[in-house]
Amino acid sequence: MTKKIVLGIILTAIICSLIITYKHLQQPMENDVLNITKNWSEVAEEAYLIKEIDEQWLTIFRNSQSIMIAELKQNWLGTWILSEGRTLSSTYYPSLKDDQITWSASGKSKDNASYYFGEVIDPEIVKITVETQKGTFENALFIETEGHRFFLKRTDGSVYLPVNISGYSKSGELIFSSKSPIKRE
Repeated sequence: MTKKIVLGIILTAIICSLIITYKHLQQPMENDVLNITKNWSEVAEEAYLIKEIDEQWLTIFRNSQSIMIAELKQNWLGTWILSEGRTLSSTYYPSLKDDQITWSASGKSKDNASYYFGEVIDPEIVKITVETQKGTFENALFIETEGHRFFLKRTDGSVYLPVNISGYSKSGELIFSSKSPIKRE
């Protein structure tokens, strides 16, 4: 009887280890993102992107009021969760009729980083720069997925205000500035 109990415990431990190992080998999927937000007051309705970028799993998803970007990580059981239990940044949804870009900025205390994130609505905008009191940051990451275009710029340090997000055309013409409206002919 004791041998059967010991053998049962060993088999159970092996099976649990195999399941956890298998889960750790899985990449995140849309259902993982939707499950993360199922207890939020505003649940995610759609995941636009789940992709590994610079050794971080990032997701862009939306609910009825906002579009968010978050870093995903696995807990010890292999379940995908939000890093630090929160999003990196978010912007309002849906965009307004005349919006060219929606954007926001936020900081992440764990790695002392700032995230500038937004949706690029104007199809002529192909380059984004972020300007703060700390400097101008070029080459914001452009993310295109399912008919939506987003930008993300990570910088070291806190969010410095004021912030100016600039959008440029293919020819290099400034066609959007969050600081002052651009009159186009």
